Amino acid sequence: MKSQKIMRIVGLVFPFIFLIFFASVTFGQTGAGSSGVNKSPHSEEFDKTATEKLKKMSSKQVEELDRKLAEALTLLYDREYARALPIFKEISGMVETMDVMFWFATCAAKTGDLELAEKKYRQMLEVDPNLHRVRLEIATMYFSVGRYKDARQELDAVLKADPPETVKNNIRRLLASIEKKTRRFFPSFRFSQGFQRDGNISSGPEQDFIPVADIGSIGPLTETQRSLRDWVAVTNMRGGARYDMGEKGSWMWNSTGSFYQTHNSEYYQFDFTQWRLTTGLWLVGKRSILKLPWGYAENIYEHDHLYDTWDFSPSYEYFFTKKFSVKGLFSHSRDTYEHTAGANDKSGEDNIKRTFGINPNLYLNNRKDIVSFYFSDENVDAKNRTFTYDTLNVAVSYFKRFNVFNWDMELYTRYKWTKKEYATPALLWPPAYLRKDRKDNFYFVLSRNFGKRYFASILYNWINNHSNTGLYRYNKYVYGFNMGFKF
Repeated sequence: MKSQKIMRIVGLVFPFIFLIFFASVTFGQTGAGSSGVNKSPHSEEFDKTATEKLKKMSSKQVEELDRKLAEALTLLYDREYARALPIFKEISGMVETMDVMFWFATCAAKTGDLELAEKKYRQMLEVDPNLHRVRLEIATMYFSVGRYKDARQELDAVLKADPPETVKNNIRRLLASIEKKTRRFFPSFRFSQGFQRDGNISSGPEQDFIPVADIGSIGPLTETQRSLRDWVAVTNMRGGARYDMGEKGSWMWNSTGSFYQTHNSEYYQFDFTQWRLTTGLWLVGKRSILKLPWGYAENIYEHDHLYDTWDFSPSYEYFFTKKFSVKGLFSHSRDTYEHTAGANDKSGEDNIKRTFGINPNLYLNNRKDIVSFYFSDENVDAKNRTFTYDTLNVAVSYFKRFNVFNWDMELYTRYKWTKKEYATPALLWPPAYLRKDRKDNFYFVLSRNFGKRYFASILYNWINNHSNTGLYRYNKYVYGFNMGFKF
């Protein structure tokens, strides 16, 4: 009778062990829940302890344990980790093998109980420190919660053991992701060179004589006061450097520099150059970003210094959802013009400008489609009242990134409407005729990216300025082509 009982127990023990082995092989082929643990002598010795425990159990206990393991493995295969976890926990408390520990830890990690998962993985490493698959699982778990230093330490330990090349490639990819996540310094640069056809480089009226209410007319206008067409070479450079001071949700320091220059083929007196520097703190939160930039710009017109600008332009953008945000903007700037003797003195145009704006944004299709609206009120207070005005701006823009004919394409288009009301009439106009301008501006650019670094674009810009002061009534169109590189 005793021998029959022993044979019954052995007959149930061996199926249990076979099931563990078979499940390990099967799950290894399907990729769902396999331990993938190469059994070293240390691991084999640990598993023998489980075998000894099984021999001491009754046949009914072994049958129940066998049923529970089959159920847990099925749930694991179906990725029902939350349901499988308590079953593996119960099995682990009765009989624990290296495979059971691994499956237990996997379910714990998948359900978010990282403390329990780490505990079980560490228990496996105490048995055999050379279980590289376990270290990879720990590294992946650390990566998912932002413990990048700990993740890198585990990955380096596996690399030192010279694993197979496929494993090395996976480790390199994860290390590259960690490097990207832990970068503190982010430089960028963009350069483009192109040419444009400008239909009105002087932004002047087409007629020679301008009617003036109650006076008659003024004119004839000089050649450079009237509308002029010309080909223009355009150079555009922009660079930036951002330094992250800590983990996500902390301060960053961001600096940018830009250079923009136009050179006319015939009318050099309308050449324009601007270089600009900005720097300041950013505070990036989970759902918002606060920017506090200071800026300086020098503006050169006809190769002579025209004016300098100092500005402080804070903004705050809050993301109500991943697809919708609202940005509030404020800018305070001072323009200081060149002070010279005689008629060319521009000191009267020195001014202080204040701008308040609100900018709702829609981020759609994983940010491949972005729709933005912009509303702002701008006040310019100049020394000379002739250059003092209030402005209302309303704009809408659309950005789209798409692929056609296997070309990586980008489209950006914007319409902007501006109402500008001056504090006084223009020079030579009657006192009752305060200058008022209404401007329509449509801008369109289509770009193609070549690889990651190079691009080419075509653009069109149309400006139509309606003014009750005829001297400032004009129509302007620009179309051009640019090529450049970026990183």
